[in-house]
Amino acid sequence: MKWRYDELNQFYVRRLMMQTISLFTIAALFLSTTTFSTVLYTFAQSAEPKYTVENGKITGLCNDIIDGLNKELAKSGISISYKSNELKTDSEIFDSLKSGEMQVFVGFGVNDERYKELKYIFMPLYSIKESILVRKGESKAVMAKNSVTVGTIRASLSSNDVNQVFKKHTTKEFRNIAEAIEALDAKKIDAVFYPSISVGFYTLKFPEKYEILNIEAKKYYHYIVFNKHVPENIVHAVEQALRSMFTQRLIDKIISKYKMQSYMLSGDILEFVTIEWPPYEFSQSGKIAGSDVEVITEVFKKLGYRTSFYIELPSRAIQRMKSEIYDGVFSVWNGDERDNFLLYPDEPISYTKEVLWYIKSNSKNLQDTLNSSDTICGYVNGYAYDDKFWQLKCTKIPLESDEVGFNLLRVRRIDAFATAYETGKFVAKELGMLNEVSFAYISEQKRPQHLAFANNIYGSYLARIFSQELTKFKMTYRYEDILSKYGIGL
Repeated sequence: MKWRYDELNQFYVRRLMMQTISLFTIAALFLSTTTFSTVLYTFAQSAEPKYTVENGKITGLCNDIIDGLNKELAKSGISISYKSNELKTDSEIFDSLKSGEMQVFVGFGVNDERYKELKYIFMPLYSIKESILVRKGESKAVMAKNSVTVGTIRASLSSNDVNQVFKKHTTKEFRNIAEAIEALDAKKIDAVFYPSISVGFYTLKFPEKYEILNIEAKKYYHYIVFNKHVPENIVHAVEQALRSMFTQRLIDKIISKYKMQSYMLSGDILEFVTIEWPPYEFSQSGKIAGSDVEVITEVFKKLGYRTSFYIELPSRAIQRMKSEIYDGVFSVWNGDERDNFLLYPDEPISYTKEVLWYIKSNSKNLQDTLNSSDTICGYVNGYAYDDKFWQLKCTKIPLESDEVGFNLLRVRRIDAFATAYETGKFVAKELGMLNEVSFAYISEQKRPQHLAFANNIYGSYLARIFSQELTKFKMTYRYEDILSKYGIGL
């Protein structure tokens, strides 16, 4: 009996041990499942200061962004990791993303081809400008040359725009920016055409060797891009991590760390150009104010963006949008020529009626005088006007501004002055003329005014999300308060 008892006891001990082992196995499996990490592989680019290798370790501005993303992504069990410490060219990065050799890249420009082949987060990491690097003290000589030899980087987006800067030139392609700099130092080329993030880096690092040509250049953006087959939930998680970094101003801090504030902006900052067009937009005490300015600011704030505004003359504002120097322009009307380079949201930012202002004592037979070539009608050069204005037979003269128009009206140098009703009322009041003037409608129809965006992939995205959010914002009391503040009726 004792032998059987011991045998039975050993059986229970063995069974208990097996159960314990099974429990440990299940626990280990559970832990490995719950702590599972999705690794997105990437390469570093041969483009300082975005990426560089120091003592066998990858560093650089975009590497700092990856570190910031990984801290946020740790909550979702996702990480971005380098496949190697080897620096890759633009074309190698594109090919690796297409083939799936890597799943993500941080800091890539997007054009039509890349848009079709890759996924990307629509909100950019940062914005940059196309720039031209020359040897120190040679800016004037380069601009004066009959034909300039320009170095570009193979497969870079900026290489497609060199024709817009130099009428006569010869292009030499290089694999990366380092090779182009070597050629510049050896005087084999006159200039390097590449984004401001890299060009600015070389002027900061070697101020005695290089300088940047003072030209107005196209603005574009670098994004986080993915292989086409990366699941949407992963892309969404990375986007949320990026937005969290914007909220904490971490991209600003990284840009400041590399002293690149003059050459790039955080991707959540949008730049808009406008004109003096009170009460919609105007200069006031060194700042840009107005109903449309406040509406744009509020709407984009809800979408996670910051806004910067610049005032230009009408013709210059439109020309700079044509060159894609800003993200958008306001408040503009649709026009055949503008439709080629501007994108209009479905929802207008505001409405206006066009009128002709005149001195009250000249009100008799106004319609007869407007249809006489002896009558002089002033208008602001660069503004868009209703077709009915151009059909009037009065002699039309272009003027510099609304203020000039009303002052000429006051001294009887012109007989009538065309402007938007709210604008004319605002300027006349500011000049103390509101009781002296009256108006006649050029057209009774309200005309929509838009915030129009650059005609590119990013502009199309901004036009869509702005229109959607603006429609919702117009239903709020805050929108009514803004209009009331500037004396504009609904």
